[in-house]
Amino acid sequence: MTDAALDGQWAVVTGASKGIGLGIAGALVDAGASVVLVARGEEALEAAGETLRERAAGGQAVVTKVADTSRRGSIAALFAQLGDELPQLNVLVANAGSGAVVPFLDCTAEEWERTIALNLTGTFLCCQAAARLMVAAPGEANRSIVVVSSIRADGARPGLAPYATTKAGLNQLVRIAAYELAPLGIRVNALSPGITATPLSLEGNAELFEERAKTVPMGRAGTPDDMAAAALYLCSPAAGFVTGTNLVVDGGESLW
Repeated sequence: MTDAALDGQWAVVTGASKGIGLGIAGALVDAGASVVLVARGEEALEAAGETLRERAAGGQAVVTKVADTSRRGSIAALFAQLGDELPQLNVLVANAGSGAVVPFLDCTAEEWERTIALNLTGTFLCCQAAARLMVAAPGEANRSIVVVSSIRADGARPGLAPYATTKAGLNQLVRIAAYELAPLGIRVNALSPGITATPLSLEGNAELFEERAKTVPMGRAGTPDDMAAAALYLCSPAAGFVTGTNLVVDGGESLW
């Protein structure tokens, strides 16, 4: 895979203003793609866009779009704009998602529904809308959808019922979408990070984060760059015969 593995291609990354999403968007830019960054927070999104424009080469575009992927209307408006403005769509990285640690007996219906709306329903709608645009890409164009899941989809950790349930649902969504879209030349894969040092994960108890990171067999937490390297592989023609898989990037955390 060369540095220009995605030269001339267009990619969309949701949840791209910081953390894993920003890391992935940066890797796609470095690989030659023009990238649309999507997020809810306009200020952080514009800052991310400016940072990546400095890394882009001539002929590459870095575009920002404010959208809330937990809302159906916002997703519909976003992809209508993308259909009008992009010459083609080659790559979608559906990264937007969130979750909170809430004991099972304290979890409200509102928290449950909010998590499902963003993590599961919103991701489904983004993948479906992207696939509809991808079928219009010319000839043998690269067509790849990557869904950011989590190792929390397997096993059981207290307080993560809404989050883990949505991520488990995403893994099955990826498998079915991969099967149905393969005849159209669209690959669909999941990326499952383990504990990762992102602004969101470090906002809480930094000491607890460090304690948990030390339990990872490889001795540290993952970084956005770790996830970006894996996502870039799945997005690129180097993974041209890879679909329906779940690439776990966790330093061995899920082995125990």
